[in-house]
Amino acid sequence: MKSDEVAFFSLHKQHEIKQLEICWTGTLMNQRQRECKRKMKGKRSKSLSPEPSSSRDAKIPKLSCNSQINDDICNTKTHILDFSDDILLNIMRFLTPQDLLALSLCCFRLFHVCRDRTLWRIVDFRSKPMRIVELKKYLKYFQPQTTSIAINGNFKNHHQVEGNLEELKSDFLLQISKNCKNIKELLVEDYSIVSKDVKITFFPATLEKLSLRGTQVYHLIKNKSYFFEMDRRMPNLTTLIVSDCQWLTGHSLLVISKMPKLKELRLDSCRNLGDCVAYASLATRFGFKTLEILDLRRTGFGDSEIRAFSSTKTLTHLYLENSLKNAEPTDRVEYQRDLFPGPTYEDHILAQYALHGNQHMGCNDLSHCRISDTSICSLGSYICDRRVLNDTAREVILIEEEVRVFNNPNLKILVVKNYPLVTNKSLVHLAANANSLEYLDMTGCAVTKNGVETFKSQKPNVMLISSFDET
Repeated sequence: MKSDEVAFFSLHKQHEIKQLEICWTGTLMNQRQRECKRKMKGKRSKSLSPEPSSSRDAKIPKLSCNSQINDDICNTKTHILDFSDDILLNIMRFLTPQDLLALSLCCFRLFHVCRDRTLWRIVDFRSKPMRIVELKKYLKYFQPQTTSIAINGNFKNHHQVEGNLEELKSDFLLQISKNCKNIKELLVEDYSIVSKDVKITFFPATLEKLSLRGTQVYHLIKNKSYFFEMDRRMPNLTTLIVSDCQWLTGHSLLVISKMPKLKELRLDSCRNLGDCVAYASLATRFGFKTLEILDLRRTGFGDSEIRAFSSTKTLTHLYLENSLKNAEPTDRVEYQRDLFPGPTYEDHILAQYALHGNQHMGCNDLSHCRISDTSICSLGSYICDRRVLNDTAREVILIEEEVRVFNNPNLKILVVKNYPLVTNKSLVHLAANANSLEYLDMTGCAVTKNGVETFKSQKPNVMLISSFDET
């Protein structure tokens, strides 16, 4: 080889090395970054991509830190493809599934990197509503290592001519069950479901968390719950969220209570759920053996149903709230401040509030505010009424020995908001009998300031929130 050719070849190699050094100057300066790189290399060896993402062509050789950088090389711009696949994966972790699909269409290399299984373990499409037809394009990316999928079908705020809610299809659910053998979470929010076409048994059997928040289910069978046989189909389910589902009725409680491992049940904003004493009594007597978190806010439950749930020994969180119809979610806090500025009359038992104008709490009367001291005093332990065993002897009455019943011994969080029939009597009972209580919210209830201060002095370790707190 001639000397001029050798010089040209050496200059060309030096130029290439200098250009690559720009990309790695900041990444090879300390031991911590090198350790992170080795860890990422071990994770990438398990990739499900058709070819190893860190291929030899994509690898960048280790450079010497003592080499000098020419001025003309410093002005060279770095392209995204100059980075290794490991760095690209760190960047792609912050992208939505929609962005990953668009990026995969750019070139063959990005296509394979975007299909890496580490990017498709937890998939959340809820940044914008998705049609089922569009979601089917992502089925090829779902893998056995995919553990969580979340979708949203509410097109109400996106100016769609057709229905506000997208219809869920059975073939899409069945394909998810086929591709994702180990899926644990499925969040299907704001979709319409035709019960005769999409049955509960079509959902993956491996689920541990299922959310049907805001869904609408049509063509329900009157004598059969939509959740029929769910306890057999999903034996490992621990969390069920059916918030804001107006199709849900009381008889579904019987089926839900059969779930052997259910720990969290969200029923908030199910306004048609109420007047179901018989179903609630049977469900709590024979089911709900592992239930810990129960959300009943903005439902029609009353004292009778709450007393039925008081027999659930494992309950730790209970949320009760009467809705404020005049208040929007964004200004509810300001509305409560105006609604409860301070009592106009107060004694040791009851506080009366003057409402401004035509404002009301929940409804025009108190008929729907069905939770009172009766249900709150059933929580925690209480002493049973003692029976008279023998009163035949003169001036001697033999009565039954005092028996204490422990209901909800593990109750830690209790929220009771906007119930005007809940008074200081509940505070006195909870202070004496709720030994595990850590947080109590009684905003909007008819408790007095004196009662709140007394409770705080008796239970200094319990955080009590009330309408008397300074804002």
